[in-house]
Amino acid sequence: MAQTDTLTTQGFTAMPSELIHHGFETLRPMEKITTKIFSHIDSRPIVPALGAEIFGIDLRQPGLEAQAELREVLADRKVLVFRDQNLSPHQYAEFLRVFGTPVKEDMVVDENHLPEVGAIHTRSHEQQQINFWHMDHSFRELPTRVLSLYAKILPPVGGDTLFTSLAAAYDALSDELKERIEGLHCYHRVTVTQNTKRRHTKEEAEAMENAPPVVHPLVVHDPADGRRHLFVNVPIYCRGIVELPVAEGDELLRELYRHAQRPEFHFRLTWRPNTVVVWENNHTLHYPVSDYFPHERKLWRGVIKATESDRPISAGPHGRI
Repeated sequence: MAQTDTLTTQGFTAMPSELIHHGFETLRPMEKITTKIFSHIDSRPIVPALGAEIFGIDLRQPGLEAQAELREVLADRKVLVFRDQNLSPHQYAEFLRVFGTPVKEDMVVDENHLPEVGAIHTRSHEQQQINFWHMDHSFRELPTRVLSLYAKILPPVGGDTLFTSLAAAYDALSDELKERIEGLHCYHRVTVTQNTKRRHTKEEAEAMENAPPVVHPLVVHDPADGRRHLFVNVPIYCRGIVELPVAEGDELLRELYRHAQRPEFHFRLTWRPNTVVVWENNHTLHYPVSDYFPHERKLWRGVIKATESDRPISAGPHGRI
């Protein structure tokens, strides 16, 4: 596998011993990787759990056949990495259409004078604050399925991003724990971040934070790949289980959230200039590493409009709620 020296796993803090009693004592076998040979792209798995690095394509002019293959690989591997892509804002926005309709980003600042291309920009006098595992937009009725980032300004070292597979995390649970969480639903709420504050007035930000929660299944079924995924997020977004007492639900969510961070389920992406990443946000968590202060880091960001087909489908006995 080429260029894997820049795509590695990272360690994690060991889980408390009391979690052993809840079914985390062993890792179940993951699904066997099937390496399909494509005609118009070169797709190479990054780690067993998720991720593919794509070679042999210019994102300024991907043909229709290559576009179809990219969608197929994304559905299977959940994260796509493209190196050495030289795109203007308009070309980047056009590439995003391979995966759906790019929309105006309402959670980050637009610095490109193009509604479909936002920017996550940490300046040299700022410190990145979102340095934890999370999923974007889980607090929406229709969570965003596809997100993308494009590296424009990078620190000399650091600023990596990690991605973890919520399908692999589910597969590794014991049968006992799978049975315990099937059919449960979680409350998801918005939390205002530094990017939100830049984009909205104080009153708008307060209204967002005070909005009622949305409810999503804890275990979801993905029709595209037929697998089950955990639908869990950082506790500031994912706050409580509908069917359980508050303390019990919060503890279960914390256990599942910690479990999803195991290095067996994730890979670490080291950015290089002009690297493009596309990922299935609603089937993964990501972690932007905040280790590059006082250096600048700027990533363009694209968001694909969520549709009704992106609504989380319960894998439990009651289907959708």
